[in-house]
Amino acid sequence: MPPSTISFGLWSGISLGWLSLNAFGGISFILFVGLSAGGLPAILYGFIGSGIAMTCLVLTLAQCAARFSTAGGAYHYTCFLIPPQYRRQLAYPLGWLNYLGYIFTHAACCAIVATATLSLVNLCRPEFDVAVRWRLFLVYLAVVAICWLLNLKGLKSIPTLELIGCYITVLAFVVYTILLLVKAPKASARSVFVQPTNDTGYASTAFAILLGLLTSFSTLISCEAACHLAEELPSPKRVLPRILLIVIVSQVVVGVIWIIVLGFAIIDLEKILNTTTGIPVLELIRLATNSDAAAIGFAVVLLINNGTSALGSAVAMSRQGYAFARDGGLFWNRKLVERSTLAEIPVWSIHLPSFLVALIGFVYLFSDAAFNAIIGGQGVCMIISFASPALALLVTRRKLLPSSRHWNLGGVWATPLYIFVIGYAVLVTIVALIPQRHPVTALNMNYTSLVLGALLIGMALSWFVEGRGSYAPPLDTEEGRGFPDL
Repeated sequence: MPPSTISFGLWSGISLGWLSLNAFGGISFILFVGLSAGGLPAILYGFIGSGIAMTCLVLTLAQCAARFSTAGGAYHYTCFLIPPQYRRQLAYPLGWLNYLGYIFTHAACCAIVATATLSLVNLCRPEFDVAVRWRLFLVYLAVVAICWLLNLKGLKSIPTLELIGCYITVLAFVVYTILLLVKAPKASARSVFVQPTNDTGYASTAFAILLGLLTSFSTLISCEAACHLAEELPSPKRVLPRILLIVIVSQVVVGVIWIIVLGFAIIDLEKILNTTTGIPVLELIRLATNSDAAAIGFAVVLLINNGTSALGSAVAMSRQGYAFARDGGLFWNRKLVERSTLAEIPVWSIHLPSFLVALIGFVYLFSDAAFNAIIGGQGVCMIISFASPALALLVTRRKLLPSSRHWNLGGVWATPLYIFVIGYAVLVTIVALIPQRHPVTALNMNYTSLVLGALLIGMALSWFVEGRGSYAPPLDTEEGRGFPDL
Protein backbone atom coordinates (compact mmCIF):
# COMPACT_ATOMS: atom_id res chain seq x y z
CA MET A 1 0.00 0.00 0.00
CA PRO A 2 1.52 3.38 -0.93
CA PRO A 3 2.05 5.56 2.16
CA SER A 4 0.00 8.37 0.62
CA THR A 5 -3.18 6.31 1.02
CA ILE A 6 -2.87 5.95 4.80
CA SER A 7 -5.30 8.34 6.49
CA PHE A 8 -6.45 6.39 9.55
CA GLY A 9 -4.73 4.66 12.45
CA LEU A 10 -5.87 2.12 15.04
CA TRP A 11 -7.65 4.59 17.34
CA SER A 12 -9.17 6.76 14.63
CA GLY A 13 -10.37 3.56 12.92
CA ILE A 14 -11.93 2.39 16.20
CA SER A 15 -13.55 5.81 16.61
CA LEU A 16 -15.10 5.74 13.14
CA GLY A 17 -16.36 2.19 13.68
CA TRP A 18 -17.62 3.10 17.16
CA LEU A 19 -19.56 6.12 15.97
CA SER A 20 -20.88 4.40 12.85
CA LEU A 21 -22.33 1.59 14.97
CA ASN A 22 -23.26 4.08 17.75
CA ALA A 23 -25.36 2.07 20.21
CA PHE A 24 -25.40 4.99 22.68
CA GLY A 25 -26.85 7.51 20.22
CA GLY A 26 -29.08 4.93 18.52
CA ILE A 27 -30.65 3.68 21.75
CA SER A 28 -31.21 7.25 22.95
CA PHE A 29 -33.42 7.83 19.89
CA ILE A 30 -35.02 4.48 19.16
CA LEU A 31 -35.69 3.10 22.65
CA PHE A 32 -39.02 4.87 23.03
CA VAL A 33 -40.14 3.89 19.54
CA GLY A 34 -39.77 0.21 20.41
CA LEU A 35 -41.48 0.25 23.81
CA SER A 36 -44.85 -0.66 22.28
CA ALA A 37 -43.46 -3.96 20.95
CA GLY A 38 -42.62 -5.90 24.10
CA GLY A 39 -41.52 -3.08 26.39
CA LEU A 40 -38.17 -2.70 28.10
CA PRO A 41 -37.58 -6.42 28.77
CA ALA A 42 -37.98 -7.20 25.07
CA ILE A 43 -35.61 -4.38 24.11
CA LEU A 44 -33.03 -5.38 26.71
CA TYR A 45 -32.99 -9.11 26.03
CA GLY A 46 -33.41 -8.53 22.32
CA PHE A 47 -30.38 -6.25 22.37
CA ILE A 48 -28.33 -8.85 24.24
CA GLY A 49 -29.36 -11.51 21.72
CA SER A 50 -28.64 -9.20 18.81
CA GLY A 51 -25.30 -8.33 20.39
CA ILE A 52 -24.34 -12.00 20.53
CA ALA A 53 -25.46 -12.56 16.93
CA MET A 54 -23.64 -9.47 15.64
CA THR A 55 -20.49 -10.46 17.54
CA CYS A 56 -20.59 -13.80 15.72
CA LEU A 57 -21.08 -11.93 12.45
CA VAL A 58 -18.13 -9.65 13.24
CA LEU A 59 -15.95 -12.68 14.01
CA THR A 60 -16.73 -13.90 10.50
CA LEU A 61 -15.85 -10.51 9.02
CA ALA A 62 -12.67 -10.32 11.11
CA GLN A 63 -11.62 -13.71 9.77
CA CYS A 64 -11.98 -12.31 6.25
CA ALA A 65 -10.40 -8.92 7.07
CA ALA A 66 -7.28 -10.73 8.28
CA ARG A 67 -6.88 -12.11 4.75
CA PHE A 68 -8.35 -9.50 2.38
CA SER A 69 -7.39 -5.83 2.72
CA THR A 70 -9.78 -4.09 0.34
CA ALA A 71 -12.20 -1.17 0.65
CA GLY A 72 -15.10 -3.31 -0.61
CA GLY A 73 -15.75 -4.81 2.82
CA ALA A 74 -18.24 -7.67 3.11
CA TYR A 75 -19.11 -7.41 -0.58
CA HIS A 76 -15.50 -8.09 -1.61
CA TYR A 77 -15.05 -10.78 1.03
CA THR A 78 -17.95 -12.68 -0.51
CA CYS A 79 -16.45 -12.20 -3.99
CA PHE A 80 -13.23 -13.90 -2.94
CA LEU A 81 -15.11 -16.77 -1.27
CA ILE A 82 -17.46 -17.58 -4.18
CA PRO A 83 -16.24 -20.02 -6.87
CA PRO A 84 -15.16 -18.00 -9.95
CA GLN A 85 -17.87 -19.44 -12.24
CA TYR A 86 -20.63 -17.95 -10.01
CA ARG A 87 -18.85 -14.81 -8.89
CA ARG A 88 -20.22 -12.20 -11.31
CA GLN A 89 -23.90 -13.13 -10.96
CA LEU A 90 -23.89 -13.44 -7.16
CA ALA A 91 -21.49 -10.65 -6.19
CA TYR A 92 -23.19 -7.98 -8.31
CA PRO A 93 -26.45 -7.74 -6.30
CA LEU A 94 -24.48 -7.97 -3.05
CA GLY A 95 -22.43 -4.95 -4.08
CA TRP A 96 -25.60 -3.01 -4.76
CA LEU A 97 -27.17 -4.05 -1.45
CA ASN A 98 -24.06 -2.98 0.45
CA TYR A 99 -23.94 0.37 -1.38
CA LEU A 100 -27.64 1.13 -0.94
CA GLY A 101 -27.49 0.06 2.70
CA TYR A 102 -24.88 2.72 3.42
CA ILE A 103 -26.80 5.36 1.47
CA PHE A 104 -29.89 4.64 3.58
CA THR A 105 -27.77 4.59 6.74
CA HIS A 106 -26.36 8.01 5.95
CA ALA A 107 -29.86 9.35 5.25
CA ALA A 108 -31.04 8.05 8.64
CA CYS A 109 -28.06 9.63 10.42
CA CYS A 110 -28.68 13.00 8.76
CA ALA A 111 -32.37 12.85 9.72
CA ILE A 112 -31.44 12.18 13.36
CA VAL A 113 -29.02 15.12 13.40
CA ALA A 114 -31.71 17.37 11.90
CA THR A 115 -34.18 16.30 14.60
CA ALA A 116 -31.60 16.81 17.36
CA THR A 117 -30.80 20.29 16.06
CA LEU A 118 -34.42 21.45 16.20
CA SER A 119 -34.84 19.80 19.62
CA LEU A 120 -31.93 21.83 20.96
CA VAL A 121 -33.60 25.00 19.70
CA ASN A 122 -36.85 23.96 21.41
CA LEU A 123 -35.07 23.43 24.72
CA CYS A 124 -33.75 26.97 24.53
CA ARG A 125 -36.98 28.43 23.11
CA PRO A 126 -40.00 26.30 24.21
CA GLU A 127 -42.36 28.07 21.77
CA PHE A 128 -40.33 26.77 18.81
CA ASP A 129 -42.26 24.09 16.85
CA VAL A 130 -40.00 21.15 15.96
CA ALA A 131 -42.67 19.48 13.79
CA VAL A 132 -42.49 21.98 10.90
CA ARG A 133 -41.39 19.79 8.02
CA TRP A 134 -39.57 22.36 5.88
CA ARG A 135 -37.30 23.24 8.80
CA LEU A 136 -36.37 19.59 9.27
CA PHE A 137 -35.75 19.30 5.55
CA LEU A 138 -33.45 22.33 5.39
CA VAL A 139 -31.39 21.19 8.37
CA TYR A 140 -31.24 17.70 6.86
CA LEU A 141 -29.82 19.15 3.63
CA ALA A 142 -27.34 21.22 5.63
CA VAL A 143 -26.06 18.10 7.41
CA VAL A 144 -25.72 16.24 4.10
CA ALA A 145 -23.80 19.21 2.66
CA ILE A 146 -21.43 19.44 5.65
CA CYS A 147 -20.60 15.72 5.50
CA TRP A 148 -20.11 15.98 1.73
CA LEU A 149 -17.79 18.96 2.11
CA LEU A 150 -15.69 17.34 4.87
CA ASN A 151 -15.42 14.13 2.87
CA LEU A 152 -14.38 16.12 -0.20
CA LYS A 153 -12.12 18.83 1.23
CA GLY A 154 -11.29 17.76 4.77
CA LEU A 155 -9.99 14.21 4.49
CA LYS A 156 -7.10 14.91 6.86
CA SER A 157 -9.47 16.23 9.50
CA ILE A 158 -11.88 13.27 9.50
CA PRO A 159 -9.79 10.93 11.74
CA THR A 160 -9.38 13.75 14.29
CA LEU A 161 -13.08 14.63 14.20
CA GLU A 162 -14.02 10.98 14.71
CA LEU A 163 -11.63 10.74 17.67
CA ILE A 164 -13.12 13.88 19.23
CA GLY A 165 -16.65 12.60 18.69
CA CYS A 166 -15.74 9.26 20.26
CA TYR A 167 -14.10 10.84 23.33
CA ILE A 168 -17.08 13.14 23.91
CA THR A 169 -19.51 10.22 23.52
CA VAL A 170 -17.63 8.06 26.04
CA LEU A 171 -17.40 10.95 28.53
CA ALA A 172 -21.10 11.79 28.11
CA PHE A 173 -22.07 8.13 28.56
CA VAL A 174 -20.20 7.96 31.88
CA VAL A 175 -21.45 11.35 33.12
CA TYR A 176 -25.12 10.83 32.24
CA THR A 177 -25.13 7.24 33.50
CA ILE A 178 -23.94 8.45 36.90
CA LEU A 179 -26.28 11.46 36.82
CA LEU A 180 -29.38 9.35 36.11
CA LEU A 181 -28.44 6.69 38.63
CA VAL A 182 -27.99 9.34 41.33
CA LYS A 183 -30.73 11.86 40.53
CA ALA A 184 -33.56 10.05 38.76
CA PRO A 185 -36.51 8.49 40.60
CA LYS A 186 -36.38 4.74 40.01
CA ALA A 187 -38.92 2.54 38.26
CA SER A 188 -39.48 -1.00 39.49
CA ALA A 189 -37.06 -3.74 38.52
CA ARG A 190 -40.05 -5.71 37.24
CA SER A 191 -40.85 -3.10 34.57
CA VAL A 192 -37.25 -3.20 33.34
CA PHE A 193 -36.48 -6.93 33.48
CA VAL A 194 -39.77 -8.85 33.53
CA GLN A 195 -42.98 -7.09 32.54
CA PRO A 196 -43.60 -7.02 28.75
CA THR A 197 -46.01 -4.64 27.07
CA ASN A 198 -47.97 -4.96 23.86
CA ASP A 199 -49.39 -1.81 22.29
CA THR A 200 -48.94 -2.98 18.71
CA GLY A 201 -52.54 -4.08 18.21
CA TYR A 202 -51.51 -7.69 17.63
CA ALA A 203 -53.19 -10.16 19.98
CA SER A 204 -50.02 -12.12 20.73
CA THR A 205 -47.48 -10.57 23.12
CA ALA A 206 -44.92 -13.08 21.89
CA PHE A 207 -45.40 -11.79 18.35
CA ALA A 208 -45.04 -8.20 19.58
CA ILE A 209 -41.76 -9.14 21.26
CA LEU A 210 -40.62 -10.64 17.96
CA LEU A 211 -41.37 -7.34 16.22
CA GLY A 212 -39.33 -5.59 18.90
CA LEU A 213 -36.21 -7.39 17.69
CA LEU A 214 -36.03 -4.88 14.85
CA THR A 215 -35.38 -2.11 17.38
CA SER A 216 -32.55 -4.10 18.93
CA PHE A 217 -30.95 -4.90 15.60
CA SER A 218 -31.22 -1.34 14.30
CA THR A 219 -28.87 -0.08 17.00
CA LEU A 220 -26.09 -2.47 15.91
CA ILE A 221 -26.58 -2.27 12.19
CA SER A 222 -23.37 -0.62 10.96
CA CYS A 223 -20.93 -3.15 12.42
CA GLU A 224 -18.99 -3.41 9.15
CA ALA A 225 -18.22 0.28 8.52
CA ALA A 226 -14.55 0.09 9.52
CA CYS A 227 -13.95 -2.59 6.85
CA HIS A 228 -14.15 0.13 4.20
CA LEU A 229 -11.05 1.79 5.67
CA ALA A 230 -8.84 -1.19 4.77
CA GLU A 231 -6.94 0.70 2.09
CA GLU A 232 -6.37 3.67 4.40
CA LEU A 233 -5.03 1.77 7.43
CA PRO A 234 -1.45 0.72 8.17
CA SER A 235 -1.11 -3.10 8.22
CA PRO A 236 -4.87 -3.59 7.69
CA LYS A 237 -4.75 -7.39 7.92
CA ARG A 238 -3.44 -7.04 11.46
CA VAL A 239 -5.22 -3.86 12.58
CA LEU A 240 -8.71 -4.17 11.06
CA PRO A 241 -9.82 -7.40 12.81
CA ARG A 242 -8.88 -5.81 16.13
CA ILE A 243 -10.90 -2.70 15.32
CA LEU A 244 -13.97 -4.77 14.40
CA LEU A 245 -13.92 -6.84 17.58
CA ILE A 246 -13.15 -3.93 19.92
CA VAL A 247 -16.01 -1.92 18.41
CA ILE A 248 -18.71 -4.59 18.65
CA VAL A 249 -17.83 -5.82 22.15
CA SER A 250 -17.58 -2.32 23.64
CA GLN A 251 -20.79 -1.20 21.91
CA VAL A 252 -22.76 -4.17 23.24
CA VAL A 253 -21.56 -3.43 26.78
CA VAL A 254 -22.41 0.27 26.45
CA GLY A 255 -25.81 -0.56 24.95
CA VAL A 256 -26.83 -2.95 27.73
CA ILE A 257 -25.83 -0.50 30.46
CA TRP A 258 -27.58 2.44 28.77
CA ILE A 259 -30.84 0.52 28.22
CA ILE A 260 -30.94 -0.45 31.91
CA VAL A 261 -30.11 3.10 33.08
CA LEU A 262 -32.80 4.66 30.86
CA GLY A 263 -35.27 1.93 31.79
CA PHE A 264 -35.00 2.63 35.51
CA ALA A 265 -35.44 6.37 34.85
CA ILE A 266 -38.79 5.97 33.05
CA ILE A 267 -41.48 6.93 35.56
CA ASP A 268 -44.03 8.97 33.62
CA LEU A 269 -43.91 7.46 30.13
CA GLU A 270 -46.88 9.43 28.79
CA LYS A 271 -45.29 12.76 29.72
CA ILE A 272 -41.98 11.68 28.22
CA LEU A 273 -43.59 10.66 24.93
CA ASN A 274 -45.61 13.88 24.68
CA THR A 275 -42.52 16.09 24.82
CA THR A 276 -42.42 19.23 22.71
CA THR A 277 -38.74 18.61 21.91
CA GLY A 278 -39.55 15.72 19.57
CA ILE A 279 -36.95 13.52 21.32
CA PRO A 280 -38.32 11.65 24.38
CA VAL A 281 -34.90 10.98 25.94
CA LEU A 282 -34.37 14.73 26.37
CA GLU A 283 -37.64 15.00 28.30
CA LEU A 284 -36.64 11.97 30.37
CA ILE A 285 -33.38 13.65 31.37
CA ARG A 286 -35.11 16.94 32.10
CA LEU A 287 -37.69 15.24 34.34
CA ALA A 288 -35.19 12.89 35.98
CA THR A 289 -32.72 15.65 36.88
CA ASN A 290 -35.21 18.52 37.18
CA SER A 291 -32.76 20.52 35.09
CA ASP A 292 -33.13 22.17 31.70
CA ALA A 293 -29.34 22.58 31.59
CA ALA A 294 -28.83 18.80 31.83
CA ALA A 295 -31.26 18.26 28.93
CA ILE A 296 -29.58 20.98 26.85
CA GLY A 297 -26.18 19.43 27.55
CA PHE A 298 -27.43 16.03 26.42
CA ALA A 299 -28.90 17.58 23.26
CA VAL A 300 -25.47 19.01 22.45
CA VAL A 301 -23.92 15.58 23.07
CA LEU A 302 -26.46 13.99 20.72
CA LEU A 303 -25.58 16.54 18.05
CA ILE A 304 -21.86 15.81 18.32
CA ASN A 305 -22.38 12.06 18.62
CA ASN A 306 -24.76 11.70 15.71
CA GLY A 307 -23.01 14.37 13.64
CA THR A 308 -19.74 12.43 13.73
CA SER A 309 -21.74 9.24 13.17
CA ALA A 310 -23.21 10.80 10.02
CA LEU A 311 -19.71 11.75 8.90
CA GLY A 312 -18.51 8.18 9.48
CA SER A 313 -21.37 6.75 7.44
CA ALA A 314 -20.53 9.23 4.65
CA VAL A 315 -16.94 7.99 4.64
CA ALA A 316 -17.99 4.32 4.50
CA MET A 317 -20.60 5.08 1.82
CA SER A 318 -18.13 6.79 -0.51
CA ARG A 319 -15.40 4.16 -0.02
CA GLN A 320 -17.73 1.25 -0.68
CA GLY A 321 -19.12 3.01 -3.76
CA TYR A 322 -15.60 3.66 -5.04
CA ALA A 323 -14.67 -0.01 -4.59
CA PHE A 324 -17.86 -1.13 -6.37
CA ALA A 325 -17.39 1.33 -9.24
CA ARG A 326 -13.77 0.16 -9.54
CA ASP A 327 -15.22 -3.27 -10.32
CA GLY A 328 -17.62 -1.78 -12.90
CA GLY A 329 -20.71 -2.34 -10.73
CA LEU A 330 -22.34 1.11 -10.82
CA PHE A 331 -23.42 3.49 -13.57
CA TRP A 332 -20.82 5.90 -15.00
CA ASN A 333 -18.06 3.81 -13.43
CA ARG A 334 -15.21 5.56 -15.25
CA LYS A 335 -16.39 8.90 -13.89
CA LEU A 336 -16.79 7.52 -10.37
CA VAL A 337 -13.20 6.23 -10.19
CA GLU A 338 -11.66 9.17 -12.03
CA ARG A 339 -9.41 11.18 -9.74
CA SER A 340 -9.61 14.95 -9.67
CA THR A 341 -6.47 16.66 -10.99
CA LEU A 342 -6.57 19.11 -8.08
CA ALA A 343 -7.54 16.95 -5.12
CA GLU A 344 -6.26 13.60 -6.43
CA ILE A 345 -9.35 11.82 -5.10
CA PRO A 346 -12.29 10.27 -6.99
CA VAL A 347 -14.63 13.15 -6.29
CA TRP A 348 -17.66 11.65 -8.03
CA SER A 349 -17.59 8.70 -5.64
CA ILE A 350 -18.34 11.36 -3.02
CA HIS A 351 -20.70 13.52 -5.11
CA LEU A 352 -23.05 10.75 -6.28
CA PRO A 353 -24.09 9.12 -2.97
CA SER A 354 -24.36 12.52 -1.27
CA PHE A 355 -26.68 13.66 -4.06
CA LEU A 356 -28.79 10.50 -3.65
CA VAL A 357 -29.05 11.06 0.11
CA ALA A 358 -30.16 14.64 -0.57
CA LEU A 359 -32.87 13.31 -2.91
CA ILE A 360 -34.10 10.97 -0.17
CA GLY A 361 -34.58 14.13 1.88
CA PHE A 362 -37.40 15.21 -0.44
CA VAL A 363 -39.24 12.06 0.61
CA TYR A 364 -38.51 13.06 4.22
CA LEU A 365 -40.12 16.44 3.53
CA PHE A 366 -43.45 15.08 2.33
CA SER A 367 -44.03 11.67 3.92
CA ASP A 368 -42.88 9.99 7.14
CA ALA A 369 -44.23 6.63 5.98
CA ALA A 370 -42.31 6.68 2.69
CA PHE A 371 -39.12 7.87 4.38
CA ASN A 372 -39.42 5.15 7.05
CA ALA A 373 -39.91 2.56 4.31
CA ILE A 374 -36.69 3.66 2.63
CA ILE A 375 -34.82 3.58 5.92
CA GLY A 376 -36.44 0.21 6.69
CA GLY A 377 -34.78 -1.14 3.57
CA GLN A 378 -31.48 -0.23 5.22
CA GLY A 379 -31.65 -3.13 7.66
CA VAL A 380 -32.46 -5.70 5.00
CA CYS A 381 -29.75 -4.48 2.63
CA MET A 382 -27.17 -4.41 5.41
CA ILE A 383 -27.88 -7.76 7.04
CA ILE A 384 -27.95 -9.64 3.72
CA SER A 385 -24.66 -8.13 2.55
CA PHE A 386 -22.98 -8.55 5.96
CA ALA A 387 -24.08 -12.17 6.40
CA SER A 388 -23.16 -13.21 2.84
CA PRO A 389 -19.51 -14.08 3.71
CA ALA A 390 -20.81 -16.52 6.35
CA LEU A 391 -23.11 -18.14 3.77
CA ALA A 392 -20.26 -18.40 1.25
CA LEU A 393 -17.95 -19.94 3.86
CA LEU A 394 -20.65 -22.41 4.90
CA VAL A 395 -21.57 -23.52 1.38
CA THR A 396 -17.98 -23.83 0.15
CA ARG A 397 -16.76 -25.32 3.46
CA ARG A 398 -14.08 -22.60 3.61
CA LYS A 399 -12.24 -24.09 0.62
CA LEU A 400 -11.54 -20.64 -0.87
CA LEU A 401 -10.52 -19.03 2.43
CA PRO A 402 -6.74 -18.47 2.33
CA SER A 403 -4.75 -20.08 5.10
CA SER A 404 -3.50 -17.85 7.88
CA ARG A 405 -1.96 -18.27 11.30
CA HIS A 406 -4.32 -15.68 12.71
CA TRP A 407 -8.09 -15.44 13.12
CA ASN A 408 -8.83 -19.09 12.45
CA LEU A 409 -12.19 -20.02 13.93
CA GLY A 410 -11.49 -23.74 13.59
CA GLY A 411 -13.68 -26.51 12.21
CA VAL A 412 -15.48 -27.14 15.49
CA TRP A 413 -16.71 -23.58 15.99
CA ALA A 414 -16.85 -22.21 12.46
CA THR A 415 -19.84 -24.13 11.07
CA PRO A 416 -22.23 -23.50 14.02
CA LEU A 417 -21.20 -19.86 14.01
CA TYR A 418 -21.94 -19.46 10.29
CA ILE A 419 -25.31 -21.18 10.68
CA PHE A 420 -26.21 -18.92 13.61
CA VAL A 421 -25.31 -15.78 11.64
CA ILE A 422 -27.32 -16.88 8.61
CA GLY A 423 -30.32 -17.79 10.77
CA TYR A 424 -30.23 -14.40 12.44
CA ALA A 425 -30.03 -12.64 9.08
CA VAL A 426 -33.12 -14.54 7.86
CA LEU A 427 -35.00 -13.64 11.06
CA VAL A 428 -34.16 -9.95 10.81
CA THR A 429 -35.14 -9.85 7.13
CA ILE A 430 -38.54 -11.38 7.88
CA VAL A 431 -39.24 -9.11 10.86
CA ALA A 432 -38.21 -6.01 8.88
CA LEU A 433 -40.97 -6.69 6.34
CA ILE A 434 -43.83 -7.13 8.85
CA PRO A 435 -46.07 -4.12 9.68
CA GLN A 436 -45.32 -2.92 13.22
CA ARG A 437 -48.98 -2.03 13.96
CA HIS A 438 -52.34 -3.78 13.67
CA PRO A 439 -54.81 -3.23 12.13
CA VAL A 440 -52.78 -2.24 9.11
CA THR A 441 -53.73 1.06 7.46
CA ALA A 442 -52.28 3.16 4.68
CA LEU A 443 -50.48 5.28 7.28
CA ASN A 444 -48.90 2.50 9.36
CA MET A 445 -48.30 0.01 6.57
CA ASN A 446 -44.74 -1.26 6.26
CA TYR A 447 -43.73 -0.29 2.72
CA THR A 448 -40.23 -1.75 3.01
CA SER A 449 -41.10 -4.68 0.74
CA LEU A 450 -42.31 -2.23 -1.92
CA VAL A 451 -39.05 -0.27 -1.70
CA LEU A 452 -36.98 -3.46 -1.88
CA GLY A 453 -38.98 -4.63 -4.89
CA ALA A 454 -38.25 -1.35 -6.67
CA LEU A 455 -34.56 -1.70 -5.79
CA LEU A 456 -34.45 -5.24 -7.20
CA ILE A 457 -36.00 -4.02 -10.45
CA GLY A 458 -33.41 -1.23 -10.55
CA MET A 459 -30.58 -3.71 -10.01
CA ALA A 460 -31.89 -5.93 -12.80
CA LEU A 461 -32.08 -2.99 -15.20
CA SER A 462 -28.60 -1.89 -14.17
CA TRP A 463 -27.27 -5.39 -14.91
CA PHE A 464 -28.78 -5.58 -18.39
CA VAL A 465 -27.95 -1.99 -19.33
CA GLU A 466 -24.36 -1.86 -18.12
CA GLY A 467 -23.42 -4.43 -15.50
CA ARG A 468 -23.23 -7.55 -17.64
CA GLY A 469 -20.79 -5.84 -19.95
CA SER A 470 -18.68 -3.82 -17.51
CA TYR A 471 -18.81 -5.67 -14.22
CA ALA A 472 -15.66 -7.61 -13.34
CA PRO A 473 -15.49 -8.66 -9.68
CA PRO A 474 -12.01 -8.54 -8.14
CA LEU A 475 -9.87 -11.64 -8.41
CA ASP A 476 -7.40 -10.54 -5.74
CA THR A 477 -7.33 -8.15 -2.82
CA GLU A 478 -6.41 -5.19 -5.04
CA GLU A 479 -4.50 -3.41 -2.31
CA GLY A 480 -3.29 0.15 -2.59
CA ARG A 481 -6.04 1.65 -4.67
CA GLY A 482 -7.94 3.46 -1.94
CA PHE A 483 -8.63 7.12 -1.36
CA PRO A 484 -5.30 8.95 -1.21
CA ASP A 485 -4.45 11.32 1.60
CA LEU A 486 -4.76 15.01 0.85
